[in-house]
Amino acid sequence: MTNDSFIIKFLESVADTASSIMIRESMQRKDLRMGGFDPDKIYSGFKNLERRGNLTKNDSDRYRFTKKGKDWHKNASIKYFSSKKRKWDGKWRVVIFDIPQEMHKKRNNFRHKLKYLGFHMLQKSVFVLPYPCEEELGYICQNLGINDYVDVIIANSVGFKEAEIKKYFEI
Repeated sequence: MTNDSFIIKFLESVADTASSIMIRESMQRKDLRMGGFDPDKIYSGFKNLERRGNLTKNDSDRYRFTKKGKDWHKNASIKYFSSKKRKWDGKWRVVIFDIPQEMHKKRNNFRHKLKYLGFHMLQKSVFVLPYPCEEELGYICQNLGINDYVDVIIANSVGFKEAEIKKYFEI
C-alpha cells in the first residue's frame, strides 16, 4: 500500500466517522425536539451546572453530580415540586403577599415561582393552590428573604370563583 492510498483510506475513515457522529448528534437533537425540548437549552443547562461545580464530566463524556451537585439537587427537588401528582385534600392554600416596592425584583421572582409551582393567580398578590405546599413556600420565602411579607391561608372555599378554579385544576 502506497502512502497516497494509505492517506486516502485514512481520510475516508475519518470522514465516515465524522459523518456518523454528525448524524448521531442530529438524531439526538431531533429526538429532543420531538419530545418538546430545546437541545440548545439543555446543553447550556448542563454547561451552566458544570461551570457552577454541580456536575463534572468523566472520561467517557458522561455527567455526574458532585457532592455540591447532590446537595443542590436535593434542595431543587423540594423547591420545584410537582403539584400535579398530588391528591386534593379538600383544602385550598391561598397565598397573599404585600412585598414593598423596594423589593420589586424579589416580588416578581416570587410571583414567577408561584406560577411555576402551578398556583392560580386570583389577583396580582393572591394565588391559590389545592395541594399542601407550606414547606416549599417556606423554603422559597426564606431564600428570597420575604417571610415577613407572605401569608398562607388554608381555607375550605375560595369564594365565588371556586367552580372556575376547580376547572382550572381539573378537580
